[in-house]
Amino acid sequence: MTAGNPLADARWRRRNRWIDRLPWGCDLAALYERAYMPDDKLLVFIDEATKTFGDKLALNGISFEIPAGQICGLLGPNGAGKTTLFRLLMGILKATSGVLQVAGLDAFEDRVATKRLIGFLPDEPVFYSYLSARELLELSAGMHGLDIDSTMEWAEALARRLRLADDLDNYAEDFSRGMKKKLGLLLAMLHGPRLLVLDEPTNGLDVESTHLFYELIQEAAGSGTTILFSTHLMDHVTRLCSHAVIINDGAVIAQGPLAELQERYGEASLESLFLKLTARPQQA
Repeated sequence: MTAGNPLADARWRRRNRWIDRLPWGCDLAALYERAYMPDDKLLVFIDEATKTFGDKLALNGISFEIPAGQICGLLGPNGAGKTTLFRLLMGILKATSGVLQVAGLDAFEDRVATKRLIGFLPDEPVFYSYLSARELLELSAGMHGLDIDSTMEWAEALARRLRLADDLDNYAEDFSRGMKKKLGLLLAMLHGPRLLVLDEPTNGLDVESTHLFYELIQEAAGSGTTILFSTHLMDHVTRLCSHAVIINDGAVIAQGPLAELQERYGEASLESLFLKLTARPQQA
């Protein structure tokens, strides 16, 4: 174990846990490849992350990794812990225990630097009531230290694709839910983040806007951006993601490539797999 290196220590602990569970004749080479993935290929690293609120256990030993450039779906029923996990990654909350790193930085201790690497779109974007969409974009560009003129040129081009250009000079507070989602996506992508965290990004979007969202996400991933997003729409995950992490009651219950997950659990669709793994007893 390497003293003073949380990522190396966490990987060593995980390596030992895997070895303890290995059946005879397993592929040790594949195990070592997972345990010692080169740091430059790994953007998100979470190991045994736990979060409690008083006596309530919100997250219970969450562990998964996301390589750079991957689109990963975070799935779970309401109350599973998805939003809490996002807040930990953003450095808004501090984990009770465990390791959460973005590009090798501690999500909480290095939260100022980490936030420069992340673009976040919440489920319900909230904006200053006295600023127009254009003013919000200019303010965000200035806070990120970007050249405002060139950044706004980029933002206006993307706003045209999203059918939002004609509303940039209107107050964002007066936007519909779908328009707020579009503006939120512009703000999340404004500074060219390495990681996009999207919480229910297509809620409130019409069919055309949802299709445009697909295009933008695929383009971002193609240019190297890593994307972690949550949704209850399984067809969106099937269409966009190569991998998924399913959590329930604050714990990871399945993770891996989509096709591998369906084969492993003998389910023909991601939706049937999700329902099988998250099934709860009926209330009396």
